[in-house]
Amino acid sequence: MIPPTHPHPIYSQDSVVVLTSGNDRRDALHTAARQAGFVPNLLARWQASGKPKEDFRIAIKPNIMTAAVRRENSPVYTDPALVEELIDLMRGEGFSQFSVVEAQNVYNYSFTGRRVPEVAAMCGYTGEGYAIVDLSEDTIAHDYGGALGQHKVGRAWAEADYRISFAKNKTHWQCYYTACLKNIYGCLPEWDKMLHYHGKHIEFYQACILIVDAFPVHFGFLDAWISGDGFTGHVRDANPNVTRTIFASDNLYALDWVAGEKMQIDPPANPVIREAMARWGQIKIARAGDMSPWHPWDNVRPFAVKALDVIEENYWLSRVLSRSAASEMDPRFPHVSRWQWLFNIPQGLVRLFEGLLVRQTDPEVELWRKYL
Repeated sequence: MIPPTHPHPIYSQDSVVVLTSGNDRRDALHTAARQAGFVPNLLARWQASGKPKEDFRIAIKPNIMTAAVRRENSPVYTDPALVEELIDLMRGEGFSQFSVVEAQNVYNYSFTGRRVPEVAAMCGYTGEGYAIVDLSEDTIAHDYGGALGQHKVGRAWAEADYRISFAKNKTHWQCYYTACLKNIYGCLPEWDKMLHYHGKHIEFYQACILIVDAFPVHFGFLDAWISGDGFTGHVRDANPNVTRTIFASDNLYALDWVAGEKMQIDPPANPVIREAMARWGQIKIARAGDMSPWHPWDNVRPFAVKALDVIEENYWLSRVLSRSAASEMDPRFPHVSRWQWLFNIPQGLVRLFEGLLVRQTDPEVELWRKYL
């Protein structure tokens, strides 16, 4: 076994991953938090900081910016009601400094006005008793080392005393699946992520693990109440999966490993997990909860992941693919160009590819099957 390059005081430790389910998502969140020791973990970090509770800054990173439209029980973005429930839980412990954070993303190629507060409002975040922070708009310099080197980080993320990843459970065409580790990739501040974090000079999974290592995340939750699967599960799913589960752990690496097992994916097949293994080493994981695989469930096919990895080496092809990911968008975010209709063709091809590879179908896929 190759020894880890950078053992970490959080991610290199053997850990417990809790999975809870039921009929009420809020109850499941509270049960998962209690069983995983969330409040004791939070209080221990606060006591070690030496700060008054009113000055202790807590940053929560949900999945927001892959949202294109608002949907009840969305399989794409973290449920805002669960994030706000978690904030209420921490407020009950006497804390008051909360930030919900995210950075802009490649949807800026195609649409205007997609700042984090505006997209969060579309999703249903109220901002009552907490700030919604755009990590792309207030940054400081940081030397990450490795392939990322001298770069930037969002100030609210860097200066937080306690960091939480509250991810969405879904498949992903770049790495088979995305959970709490890949969620933190969304903290990287440059919106043109294909230019800065993909390609020959750096791989996205390197950038992801470098920021998670540099700015430790103290706790992870995974919203698997409604989940997205299939080729485009991370951006849309015509038939979401009712999975009714909340994951919780003080170790994102362990949590993501278990998320892969639930999808019947060998976790090291995910390049984010492989990078974590190389950097932090292997760990022992205790699983507390129902480990029966999701069913029904469609994973991304290996050849699709490999093909997209090749495409990502070319920046302009990556741009076309990224512009084709969102086939619909809330009208408050208009198109960048009147020529956007040209991308209907690659969008249709992506939908056709999706329909050929996965269980779910929809009228748009059937239309392209008819004419292609």
